[in-house]
Amino acid sequence: MPYTNQKQTPIRLGIIGAGSIAQTVYLPIFKKCEDVLVDAICDMDRTKAGFVAQKFGIPHFFGDPQHLLALESVDAVIILTPTNSHLALSLMALEAKKPVMVERPIARKVSEAEKMVAAAKRADQILMVAMNHRFRPDAMILKNFIAGGELGDVFMVRAGWLKKKGRWPRGDWVTHKRLSGGGVLMDIGLQMLDLALWLIDSHEVENISAQTFSHTLKFEVEDTVACQLQMKGGKIVTMHASWALPAPETQAYAHFWGTKGGAVLNPLRIDKEMHGNLVNVTPEKSLSAKELHRSSFRYELRHFIECVRHHRQPLSSGEEAVQILKIVEAIYRAAAKKS
Repeated sequence: MPYTNQKQTPIRLGIIGAGSIAQTVYLPIFKKCEDVLVDAICDMDRTKAGFVAQKFGIPHFFGDPQHLLALESVDAVIILTPTNSHLALSLMALEAKKPVMVERPIARKVSEAEKMVAAAKRADQILMVAMNHRFRPDAMILKNFIAGGELGDVFMVRAGWLKKKGRWPRGDWVTHKRLSGGGVLMDIGLQMLDLALWLIDSHEVENISAQTFSHTLKFEVEDTVACQLQMKGGKIVTMHASWALPAPETQAYAHFWGTKGGAVLNPLRIDKEMHGNLVNVTPEKSLSAKELHRSSFRYELRHFIECVRHHRQPLSSGEEAVQILKIVEAIYRAAAKKS
């Protein structure tokens, strides 16, 4: 998805939510895009919206999203708010005939997400979910290898995101189920599941074994989850996620084993059986882990802009987000049986 310098009419965006991710990730990226203009920003804290607007040179700021959506100049909307607000804001934006990209997770529960997808279909508008890990350059390379059959039939996957115990850096809303829909599984666990299942193109689950824990942070939601999914066709996917383990360092990983080879993400390594030997066929590495993460947001946002410009269905659609959320809810049900 290379960036093009060809002059085009700018896509004008409205941003709903002026929090950390807007200020540290999205707005700095858009400032560097010649064919994108952020025309308006909205936040329940209108003072914050005004501060961010001044900092990033945004012409309009509001405390009420209806005012932002009423602007004819806004071509598309990006929703960067707590999960409990995604349904209402997406419905409002889609009713206003604005394409939408909403931060992950799409919603707190499947029933909310399905309403969002239905609204997008009625309005004939794009609904994209911000699954940025799909847009990591190393993940896109591995996707091509797996889809091309280079690893043979991938039958076993192990993925995880295990954060070491330390200062809690997140907003308080993340730890309240009424606002977030769940704990670490809804947060980073969902991201790892989405990445792993997207890479192997498998979403039909036949059996789940799962356990959640709240040993460390003592929140009302789980801080650690372990699960194993048996997929249709016999594939096994194991996933672990934690916000706070007593470990020396944070780990994020995804391992894939197939009948003709194996692969690892973070850092990327691809090994393929050739003439009876296992050969490292990894493309030359050029980006650090930090740069891979940053570039995932750049490619994700570039993809959304191109989808808006050409009215294309996004790589990370609302329908796919519903599939993942159904699996997450099934994991919670499986874990509840063991409690």
